[in-house]
Amino acid sequence: MLPSEVKPHGFNTWDKEDWSDYRARHSLPDCEATLEFYRQVVYDHFEHFNEHYPEFDLAAYWFSVEYMTAEEAYDRIKFFHNKPMTEWGAQYDYFKKVNHDYSIYQQMSKELTPPFPPILIQSALLVDSGWRVYGRDIHLIEGTHRVSYLRRMLELGEIEPESLHKFVILRPKSVVNT
Repeated sequence: MLPSEVKPHGFNTWDKEDWSDYRARHSLPDCEATLEFYRQVVYDHFEHFNEHYPEFDLAAYWFSVEYMTAEEAYDRIKFFHNKPMTEWGAQYDYFKKVNHDYSIYQQMSKELTPPFPPILIQSALLVDSGWRVYGRDIHLIEGTHRVSYLRRMLELGEIEPESLHKFVILRPKSVVNT
């Protein structure tokens, strides 16, 4: 669970402290992986994260930016219940048909990669409990639309299996990289 000290000030999205103020208050380093984790997970989804990852210990992980091929991401990244994240694939098809203005779709359809890296975790330290059955060995924390769209783009042949895509991966400090 994320400690309460890192929760952004403010009650709701509309009165939450500015990201630059939050970053300065916590003296976050100029490290892309750390900044992406804090921005996408801690700052944007604090309560949601703690609900889904109650046993998470922030100090137990290294943060790194890593690249995976589209094929590797397709095969390795899992979501809850150890299932691939396919939930938004039909939405991608619809958005493509109508050229929807949703920014993530627009950026991915032009750049052929996520506009900012999805957040993943090597799930060795995550303990399944009740409805919380984590993906193995790489679990998707944040970026369901981006990963679904990437999967669908690969299925449609819009990207090559060997195309490279950026991710932030949290790896346990106590487990050797695999």
